[in-house]
Amino acid sequence: MRLRRPKIFYGWWIVLVSLIADGMKHGSFNRGFTVMYVPVENDLLFPKDVLGFSPQSRTLLGLAEGLGRFMGGVQGPLMGYCTDRFGPRVMLAFGGLMSGLGFILLARATNFWWFLFVFVVFLSVGFRSGYNNASIAAVNNWFWRRRGLAMSIVSMGNGLGGASAYLVGLLVFMVGWRDACTILGIVIIAVVIPLSYFLKRAPEEMGLLPDGDPPELATTSANDQLRSQQRRRSRGGELDFTAKEAMRTPSYWLLVMSTGFRNIVHAGASFLMAPLIIWFLEAGVPVDPTSDQGQRFIIIAAAFVSGFSVLNMVFNPGMGWLGDRVDRRKLSSVCMLSGAVALASLLTQSGEMWQVVVFVLLLAFSESANPLNWAIMGDFFGRRAYATLRGWQHLPDQLASMWTAMWMGAIYDYTGSFYWALFPLVLLYIAAAIGYWFLPRPPLPRRLRLQRERDEARRARAAPGGGTIAPEPAA
Repeated sequence: MRLRRPKIFYGWWIVLVSLIADGMKHGSFNRGFTVMYVPVENDLLFPKDVLGFSPQSRTLLGLAEGLGRFMGGVQGPLMGYCTDRFGPRVMLAFGGLMSGLGFILLARATNFWWFLFVFVVFLSVGFRSGYNNASIAAVNNWFWRRRGLAMSIVSMGNGLGGASAYLVGLLVFMVGWRDACTILGIVIIAVVIPLSYFLKRAPEEMGLLPDGDPPELATTSANDQLRSQQRRRSRGGELDFTAKEAMRTPSYWLLVMSTGFRNIVHAGASFLMAPLIIWFLEAGVPVDPTSDQGQRFIIIAAAFVSGFSVLNMVFNPGMGWLGDRVDRRKLSSVCMLSGAVALASLLTQSGEMWQVVVFVLLLAFSESANPLNWAIMGDFFGRRAYATLRGWQHLPDQLASMWTAMWMGAIYDYTGSFYWALFPLVLLYIAAAIGYWFLPRPPLPRRLRLQRERDEARRARAAPGGGTIAPEPAA
């Protein structure tokens, strides 16, 4: 007797919920805030004579981003444990509440210190505890064969949300950044918290298996029973690594290192994307952001940020589909090289619009490797401790990337240019490409090797005539 396969596997509803939540995150925070960057910079009062020197606005805004990432790194292991312990539903609801309140409070900031407190304690904690961290853990539980495709569809939220950056820019232009923040906060609370209800922890809660395969309630033979058990194990049940087993492998730390190199670049290029584009369009001649031309550059930058996000949304499902068919590590490496070329293209600072198009196109292709990274972790270590491993990965990752926006802003403040800030980013992308290319698969720990030997012995005993049951073909 077998359960009827549902017409629509519930895992795809998990993907849809995750896509919407991820879109809200990127539209309001990751991509939306870069559009608000210049208006916030011009409106806030920044302190002077701190630590013996007079810091400039972009250095201090970079400090806010850095401390936010530091908070994300410190809380990463705890939030990963909480996701595994309490489930992604609770974490997504918590993230939605904190981030929504954060935007509402940010609208009332009258000085830099209030802005810093809200940005770090509410926005950074909220967005980095729920959202992608919760949804990707859920998707990893619900899919095995189609893990790369499912994660790539979720990552389309990056493009879906980023495509609204232009709308955020228009909203800021029409009502100001403060009212825009209030509106975003209310929308986040009204949408994300109700959506969290539909985020189920794992398919087993609904009597299903990953990818929508219904479990057999009864089998007609010992062979059928054994094959059923083998399918459960091969799809992430009893053959998963524990957190300790995974963290003892060089593969885990090499993956953390490669991801860290990539995210150091992402931290600066994402947070400062609009200012980078404006700087390039100025072609060496600074423009007053309050002038007509300055306002025009802000709108153009917002349009390119939206275009970047649309391209990223287009690339993501194709990259996921391809990643399910070729080596994800090699594909990630190619994407990192694309990012290096994209950033190097800005060094000419020619102001040519076509070069901005090339920059956006290549960088969007590079960013589409993000879901491949998390699929690799699931491929290597399974489902059992996925969120915990991802949480521990965030600690060194965020500690390394927390400085990027700050030192890039400091370089701009004291040289009037991003030119010298781009060289380290290009080198880091190249280092990430090398790391992904040579990333080895982890060896099975002794516990799992013994489990495999027991399975093989049971197959031999259960086969007719004492033979062996031929293993099922790999997906």
